[in-house]
Amino acid sequence: MSGRYIIEGTWAGYRSSQDRIVHRSVHTAPEKKLRAWAESNFSITYTDGTRLILSVRDCKPRERVEIRPGYMKLIHDCAHYGVDSVADLIATQKEARGTA
Repeated sequence: MSGRYIIEGTWAGYRSSQDRIVHRSVHTAPEKKLRAWAESNFSITYTDGTRLILSVRDCKPRERVEIRPGYMKLIHDCAHYGVDSVADLIATQKEARGTA
């Protein structure tokens, strides 16, 4: 197992022709909870039914990765609260703040 791994997110639109990579980030081995969450959930569903499909792989030695961190906060928040949809994330955050 490598010391670094990549989480890549592909936005899955209403048609397959709309699918495109919108997120790519590199993480270190100590972030194992994030990796475990991403590998077990596979995607984040938006309220309109589109999804951010997640894939995880180890970095190759000395691999240079083009970073696209646009969705890192969403991925971290979903992993932190243990949810896989934006609707569940919003509800869980409201509940945590006591504003449910």
